[in-house]
Amino acid sequence: MKLDKLVSNYLQEVKIRHSQGTWRFYKSHLYHFVNYASERYITDVDEVDDHVISDYIFHMKETCENVTINKNIGCIKRMYRDMNIDHPYLQSINKLKERNKTFDILDRNSFIKLRKYIINYPTITTNGAYYKCFLALLSDTGARISEILNIERKNVNLETKEILLTQTKTKEDRIVYLSNAVGVPAVNKMMKIKHDHKYLLHNSDKNRPANYDDIRYILRIVKNALGLKKLHPHMFRHTTATTLVEAGADIASVMQILGHRNIKTTERYLHVSTKHVKKTFQDRINKLDD
Repeated sequence: MKLDKLVSNYLQEVKIRHSQGTWRFYKSHLYHFVNYASERYITDVDEVDDHVISDYIFHMKETCENVTINKNIGCIKRMYRDMNIDHPYLQSINKLKERNKTFDILDRNSFIKLRKYIINYPTITTNGAYYKCFLALLSDTGARISEILNIERKNVNLETKEILLTQTKTKEDRIVYLSNAVGVPAVNKMMKIKHDHKYLLHNSDKNRPANYDDIRYILRIVKNALGLKKLHPHMFRHTTATTLVEAGADIASVMQILGHRNIKTTERYLHVSTKHVKKTFQDRINKLDD
C-alpha cells in the first residue's frame, strides 16, 4: 500500500471516531512524515524500515523539540497499531525526554481587560451576539474549543448557570459554569436568537453552526483591539485554570472543571501560580521597607 493512501484511510477513521481538533492534530503530524518520506522517494509502506524511522527522528532533531518528535512518532505508532501493521522497531521506541511543559497564559490585568471587553462587546447585529457568546464561553468555562463548538441549546441551564458538555475529549459528560457578568448575559442573548440548529453557537450571517474559522476571526479582532501579542483559544483554558488556582480553588475542583483524567495534568497550574506567589511575597515584604 502507498504511504499516503494509508494515512488517508487512517484519517478517515480518526474523523469518524474523534473530534475535529484530534483529526487536525493527526493530519498535521502524519503528513509531516509523508512529506519527509516522499522527498526521499519513499512512497510505499513496505519501504518504511527501521532505518527510515531512525533517520526521520535524527532529521527532526535538527529543527524540532523533543515534545514535537514524540508527537510525530506517537501518531505514526498509533496509526500502525490501529491499522494492524506490524512494525516492532517503531513500537519499541521510547519517548525522548521532554523539558517541563510551558503554556501561554494572559496575565491578570490582561484577563480582566479581556473580560471587560467581552461585557461591552456590541450585540446590535446577530453575529455580534454570536461572537460575544463565543468569547464569553471561552473566558468562563475553561472548556476546549471543540467542546464549546458542540454545546447544544438543550444542555444550557441559565437558572443554575450551568452547561452540560456532552461531546468531550474524555468521552465523559461534565458540567461547566457561567459567571454573572460575562457568561450569563452573553449566553442568554444567544439563546433568544431563533434558528433551526441544535447547537448554541450559530453563525447567522452564514446560516451554519460555529466553526474554527469564526473563532480565529474574532480572536484576531480582540488581539488587535487590546494590543495583545498572542491570543489563541487554548490560552483561555490555561488562563482560567491558573486564575482559579491563584484565587485559592482546590485542585480537585479545577481538575473537574477542566475535564482532566489525571490530576498531574491539573497540578501543572500549581507551578505556574508560583509566579503569583513570588509577586505577592515581594509586594508585601517590600512595603515593610517603604
